[in-house]
Amino acid sequence: MARRSLVPVLVCALALAALAPPRTAHAEQFWTTQALLADQFKSSLNVSYVRAKLDAAVRARIEGRLGRALPKAEYTLFVAKSGERIDGYALFDEQVGQHEPISFATFFDAAGAITRVEVVAYREPYGEGIRAERFRKQFVGRNAKSKFRAGDDVDTISGATISSRSSCIAVERAAVLVEAWLQKQAQPLAAADRAHALATTSSGAPVNAQ
Repeated sequence: MARRSLVPVLVCALALAALAPPRTAHAEQFWTTQALLADQFKSSLNVSYVRAKLDAAVRARIEGRLGRALPKAEYTLFVAKSGERIDGYALFDEQVGQHEPISFATFFDAAGAITRVEVVAYREPYGEGIRAERFRKQFVGRNAKSKFRAGDDVDTISGATISSRSSCIAVERAAVLVEAWLQKQAQPLAAADRAHALATTSSGAPVNAQ
């Protein structure tokens, strides 16, 4: 019987700590990174992470798809596996609401379809209605080819219009980033190109998903 991965080593613990949302006067944190990964990937044997660096060409292509600039040049992608089978992916990110950043986690199946969206931390005094399941479930089943326009493709929450729009931006960005990573993984690369490819930086130690 396969054994589950052990508690993360220091390097992975540091990576998780770096993803922890900073606290502000109105901050409310609903999940830690590790607890949310454990909740989503209950049956996975291990969850590791990859630091996905975007080269200039990939970044330009993604920004063209999104119609807006990417706030970062590197993203951390969590990969849940059972043996050689990929159970899913997770991307944690932030998007500014009315004044403060909102922390999101978007989960995907092995093909890049969204399976779950969670608000990890909320820092505004109003607009927390985006945590409602009926709002978050609208994203399930969508992928990078879907439309995410708040008010058109995704119903907004009354009293949380700005937060609803921020949710759409964050989830769409996550979907396009995951699609780009999957496409890059599927392409054979010459050795000389690997250093500049998307998501070919070192993987982190396994994250205990229990």
